[in-house]
Amino acid sequence: MGLRIILTVATIAAAAVSTAAAAAAEVSTTLNTDVTKYSFNDANYTYCDPGYPQTQSYAAVPDAQLEFVQAVVRHGDRTPVHLIPNDETTWTCDGINENMYLHSSADPKNTTGSVQQVIDIPAWNGKHGFSNQVWRGTCEVGQLTDHGKLQHRTLGSHLRSIYIDRLGFLPDKLTNPEQQVYARSTYIWRTKNSAESLLGSLWPDRGVLPGSAIKLHSLPQFVETMYGNADACPAIKNILTLISKTDQYQQFLKSQGPLMAKLAGIFNVNGNRWSDTWDGYFDVLNARHCNSKDLPCSHALVGGAANNSTAKCATVEDVLQVQHNSHYELTYKMRDSTWSKQLMRLYIGSFIGTLKEQMEQHVAGKAPGLKFALYSGHDTTVLPLLAALRASNQGMLWPPYASNILFELWKKSDGSRVVRVIYNGEVLRLMEGSEWCDLNACPIDTFYKHLDEYIPRDIATECVFK
Repeated sequence: MGLRIILTVATIAAAAVSTAAAAAAEVSTTLNTDVTKYSFNDANYTYCDPGYPQTQSYAAVPDAQLEFVQAVVRHGDRTPVHLIPNDETTWTCDGINENMYLHSSADPKNTTGSVQQVIDIPAWNGKHGFSNQVWRGTCEVGQLTDHGKLQHRTLGSHLRSIYIDRLGFLPDKLTNPEQQVYARSTYIWRTKNSAESLLGSLWPDRGVLPGSAIKLHSLPQFVETMYGNADACPAIKNILTLISKTDQYQQFLKSQGPLMAKLAGIFNVNGNRWSDTWDGYFDVLNARHCNSKDLPCSHALVGGAANNSTAKCATVEDVLQVQHNSHYELTYKMRDSTWSKQLMRLYIGSFIGTLKEQMEQHVAGKAPGLKFALYSGHDTTVLPLLAALRASNQGMLWPPYASNILFELWKKSDGSRVVRVIYNGEVLRLMEGSEWCDLNACPIDTFYKHLDEYIPRDIATECVFK
């Protein structure tokens, strides 16, 4: 017998209880399905800031010695990546020392000194240019904010407190960065800036002298594997289309159609990217919500304050409901649909292979001196990893800014090795009924065996969808 599952916003601001209750009643996600795993408890969820690993609650694996740590992180707080026309929001990114590129004065190749980047967005005059297609201010699309940098400096300081100050595992100062640390980001600047901020707090006062730099590796976007590269792997789009056409997903979209139509009207947007996914709505609303900026109003699209009497605006209740809908969408697509496992193999499997291979090289003694690896990516790096690990519903909530997964390799006194997985400060819990291992201390062979299920054997062949 099918179970009637109602996905509604769990908590609403006290000042708007009656209004929120009415809104939730209108747009609650009601699904008649046998699947019970979508009863999300996101009452305490916050997208704006992550949980950090804490020295006070951190405990070493008993009777074991830490050998290697891989940190996979999402970039920090940023400006939106989805644009809405005639946006009156102001984003400012011209603070002191913002976008400063420093060079060693001792570097003979330095012919420029220091250069500071400034983003200019001309005022829209209605006659020429394209400034009506972006917000006001001095920020690029998807640019890391000062708060985003602070989030990663904070994360770096927490990692320092645990791995240097408490455990003495990592060196207090780097003497040979190239051998001691591996760092990689995607080609997108916000992930590079996030890595710089984190490493700057993990090992401060390194300066810009030759030999003190930590090399930050990246791949060209055409061959990137830290997120689903649909250009390199066309099957990703094909599988996502199949998932989107399932009865369960179509029923979900239909149940939330009124809210989607309302927000599309306010944003003045249309097209497939605004009709079959909540991704754009989540981005537009949450980036503003996290930075205490006004939510979009329709009057901004038709002449400003003069039309306030007829304005329709997005609300905090809309933000919460869109979050809830997005949690459902991503969990269904990435973890629980019939096609999810094949999708994750193509989406993040190659990167999982990279993580496993690096761990294997450490065990084999082929990377002497390397104790810490940092991978700075996106929500589309972190969440697919969580899906492949079969994280619980709580673990599948949209990764907050600066979310962090720590893969710790420990060697026990009997010579065996175990892997611990910590997500946003807590040992990762797995989906009920899919507890394939205890991720507080998972035997390495069991861990590898699970990863192998998601690592493509021939990615080129698998990416040709038949």
